[in-house]
Amino acid sequence: MTEPLPCPFCGYVGVNVHEASNFRWRVAECDQCGATCGEIRIQTMGEGTKEEWEAVAKEDAIKEWNTRAKPIPQPETP
Repeated sequence: MTEPLPCPFCGYVGVNVHEASNFRWRVAECDQCGATCGEIRIQTMGEGTKEEWEAVAKEDAIKEWNTRAKPIPQPETP
């Protein structure tokens, strides 16, 4: 399982995945400042069990959380 990176805003390492806007969506959220990533849709039909679907959605939410924009290089000041 992918481990979540520290929060890019406050540096806190506690990140949890929970239900987002409704039961079909999951989101990773910083426990300290409340920053979130984009919502991930959980599979709710088809093959597999609810537990398997939850595990995949949690993994996908953490991958989304770990996605970081590359910083823009700043010119050195003289």
